[in-house]
Amino acid sequence: DLNDHDPSTLAHSEGVAALAVAVGEELGLAPDSLRRLAVAGLLHDIGKLQIPPEILNKPGKLTDAEFATIKTHPQAGADILRNVGSFDEEIPIVLAHHERVDGRGYPHGLAGERIPLEARILSICDVYDALTSWRAYREPWPRERALALIESETGAAFDPACAEALLAVLRRDDAPVRLAA
Repeated sequence: DLNDHDPSTLAHSEGVAALAVAVGEELGLAPDSLRRLAVAGLLHDIGKLQIPPEILNKPGKLTDAEFATIKTHPQAGADILRNVGSFDEEIPIVLAHHERVDGRGYPHGLAGERIPLEARILSICDVYDALTSWRAYREPWPRERALALIESETGAAFDPACAEALLAVLRRDDAPVRLAA
């Protein structure tokens, strides 16, 4: 079970899914896209089952080889979902959730609109949730610091429309996660 393999993953996946659906709603996505976002959000890190737990839960900085191993999880996740079946619509989202709009992401170096919109949404929600959550290798960042990083990386790592929608969601009273007052 992935939660035993990497204890932070279950809460992270649930948080990413909820936030991604809220961002998708903010962007006016259709119900079928919102469903894909929810499912892909819950499953986006399933490929981490293929990553040794000593790498996933390493308290210090990863070596280049360890980071290269981590970077295999989107493809591994897509492969797992392909083998399970019934996830054809979510596979491209899971596969592309670490792509960057500037083309410097992984696994395929996709850029801009070549990255599915749902993956661009999932990417920014994934980063926000990861930064503001506890990890074996660091304390959670304050929301302001996470948002400053997102702002600085908008247009490079993150789609500007997705960043704007994320900020709008975080400011709402009914947000799955709220900005600090």
